[in-house]
Amino acid sequence: MNKFILILAFLVVFSFQGIGLAIDVGMETGVQFDGWKDSEKNSGYQSFIPLKFSAQMEEFSVSVLTGYAYTFYDPHFGENDSISHTLDTKLNFSYGILDKLPFQVLLGLDLNLPTGKTALTSKMLMQALDPDLVSITKLGEGFNVNPTLTLAKQWGNWVAGLGVGYLWRGEYDYATDLRNYDAGDIFTTTAEVRYEFSPAWSARLFGQYAWFGKDEVENHPYYQEGDFYLAGAGLRYSQKTWDTAFTMRYIFRGRSEFPTQSGDLVNPGHGIHGNEWTGDLLLRYLAGDKTTLWTRLQGLILEANDFPSDSSSYVGRRQKISLEIGAKRVFGEHWEAGLFLGGFTMHDEPRQFPDVRGERTFNGLSVGGNLTAKF
Repeated sequence: MNKFILILAFLVVFSFQGIGLAIDVGMETGVQFDGWKDSEKNSGYQSFIPLKFSAQMEEFSVSVLTGYAYTFYDPHFGENDSISHTLDTKLNFSYGILDKLPFQVLLGLDLNLPTGKTALTSKMLMQALDPDLVSITKLGEGFNVNPTLTLAKQWGNWVAGLGVGYLWRGEYDYATDLRNYDAGDIFTTTAEVRYEFSPAWSARLFGQYAWFGKDEVENHPYYQEGDFYLAGAGLRYSQKTWDTAFTMRYIFRGRSEFPTQSGDLVNPGHGIHGNEWTGDLLLRYLAGDKTTLWTRLQGLILEANDFPSDSSSYVGRRQKISLEIGAKRVFGEHWEAGLFLGGFTMHDEPRQFPDVRGERTFNGLSVGGNLTAKF
């Protein structure tokens, strides 16, 4: 692990102790393995170790998150490819203004430090780093700055929240054949409303909107992602020893813009992304004061985009279902450990973008554990 990351983490987390301030300190690590194989005999896996340090002092909190990942891709035809590297380091600062105004306020600042791996091969980007196959899909970016503002208010059984953020993204080498990539900035806004029907039943509605700036390469327009819209609803039922929650999400992405021969970005009249539906069912059981058992069932439907099926930009439908089981246990006053095991099956229809491939089915397995200490 990069020694600079560890030194930075300890300096940020423990800096207040040097001036005699009492803080709550947390540390978390673990290991996770994701493996998959498709019906065309292509396969891959990823193993990673996250490392997080955090501190809380009254209304102020700070955390440092980094890690190490190894990603391997073995195509049925052609040579395999692998990457072993530290991940980017993420710093988070937040300050809460609580019980002083008619509403609660949380100010945040997230920084991404480019300690990860960039300039990836096209093979790794298109195949091995699919977000539905492995957990870590961004191994490295540029220096990013993301200030956020969150407001929350409670009226009886109602709770409402609103958040805004602006992500400034720095330049980095996206791929081996795409250097000096200046990713466009992102403006986001989120909202959520919750209502408690009774001590057992509660529901929530939530949404998110994101606007993306233009991506540039060597100061020339390269791509602009379409607007992002998310809407969701959730229902929770709680008892003394168990609870369950069901959540539905719908994502719609606007039409992206691509460069023409003249260099201008143009909307092609079709959307490169299909509409997305996700369902999530969680069940937890409290086996005593120190042990929690849980299982999660998730379903995904990603519709085909609206390009003609013979177009070079066509992407077919994707369907995925996954199941996870896990447990966590508290040891003493300071330690907590967890384990989980999961699997999925996924079916893709033929596509022409970003590469040409036929219909295929994926099967995968994930296993992992984590250890948390709080002082």
